[in-house]
Amino acid sequence: MPNYLKHYEQLCSSRKLLHRTKKDDVYYEEHHIIPKSLGGSNDTDNLILFTAREHFIAHLLLYNHYKTLGGESFRKMSFALVSMASTNKNLKRHVLNSRQYALIKEAAQNSRLGHKITDTSNYKKPKSDSHKEAIRQARLQAPGRSDATREKMKQTRIKLGLTWTGNHTKTICPHCLKSGQTNAMKRWHFNNCKEVNNAKLA
Repeated sequence: MPNYLKHYEQLCSSRKLLHRTKKDDVYYEEHHIIPKSLGGSNDTDNLILFTAREHFIAHLLLYNHYKTLGGESFRKMSFALVSMASTNKNLKRHVLNSRQYALIKEAAQNSRLGHKITDTSNYKKPKSDSHKEAIRQARLQAPGRSDATREKMKQTRIKLGLTWTGNHTKTICPHCLKSGQTNAMKRWHFNNCKEVNNAKLA
């Protein structure tokens, strides 16, 4: 069975001897030799500069090492590997093979073991009348987009080949004289106009 920890230590020690700096004309990523999630510090002795490929390999070695040990450390290294693979844009230079892809998918599953995913958002929770009013006032007072911002958005969508849907036409409700964008008024207002509903009840 491969000694993943030994390979990891050899990788770190050999690259440490190169005395790399971020001023070099090469892209480097900072790596904690003892991972922060496992108690590692931000001291210089615990930091090393890797290329994007070396950084990815280092996390693969850590994942495989802690896989044999299990426990919370394994879960943390699983999460670290998945986070790195999903957020590091520079990894596109290092194409994953099928085995590495399978490892990352496995790590994603292992990183969730023993953890309940709870919805911490406030969106679906019941709101008091004062809370609803505060939200309404905040939306009413929110500044609209400037003409310069709208033009910039328009040009960006044109460059991307997307249909520009800005500058919506406005329409006025014949019952209550409220004005708004035509699509929104048709979808939300006309059938729910208070004046119409009051007339039906009368």
